[in-house]
Amino acid sequence: MFKTILVAYDGSDHAIKALQTAAKLASTFDADLHVSHTPQVDTPTVVVGPFISAVETPPTQEQIAEAGKHVIGQAESIAREAGRPIKQSHLGRGTPAQHTLSDAENINADIIVMGRRGLGALKSFALGSVSQAVTHGSKCAVLTVS
Repeated sequence: MFKTILVAYDGSDHAIKALQTAAKLASTFDADLHVSHTPQVDTPTVVVGPFISAVETPPTQEQIAEAGKHVIGQAESIAREAGRPIKQSHLGRGTPAQHTLSDAENINADIIVMGRRGLGALKSFALGSVSQAVTHGSKCAVLTVS
């Protein structure tokens, strides 16, 4: 039924549960397990007024890539512990939904597994969630895990 499974992973509790679920699915169906991660940068709030205490500089592209590799490493470790190693990791740029959908098409995924909420839950309240965008844009099945 499923031969290629893609997990959208951001390191959140929901993403960890999604990865564990995907690893079980991959074991059950003897499917290839892939993980997709798109690092996101929180922009620091700048306050204009008489009481400016500090202004942070945004991280460099190298720092973002290094943080992304760390998250991918965490996912690989969790998948191994669940008994199904990841066949390939996909580290991207841009919006997580677009990157996940692109990865799914590129690997011809049969299903995308992802958490219902991720690290950007507050932002998604105003902008819409990644899981909603992936569900609406996907050409394959999508399983959201709470």
